[in-house]
Amino acid sequence: MSQQLTEIMSRAVPEVEVKSAVIASPWSTRFFIYVEPNHSDYWLWFKRGHPRWRRIALKYEVVTTDAACPEFGSYENLVSWLLDVLNLSQGERNLLRFCVRF
Repeated sequence: MSQQLTEIMSRAVPEVEVKSAVIASPWSTRFFIYVEPNHSDYWLWFKRGHPRWRRIALKYEVVTTDAACPEFGSYENLVSWLLDVLNLSQGERNLLRFCVRF
């Protein structure tokens, strides 16, 4: 999907190796970010390092927080959630939105 997304996810959790990050939607009704090589470990560290993640997810109508990572009902809500949690600059926000468009 995007090298930019991989870079941002890597910076968000420097303790965990990130080889790739993609927006996945295997059910076409739920969107989440799949991180390789260790998806579950990545999201455990992400949640520890970004304690506001759940509160912000509720703002964007998260479908579930019970999985390894939060899942959203729309692509736009997922991306908006990530941008808010990571508090990216306007330039980074614009670039990421451009790079990860479906």
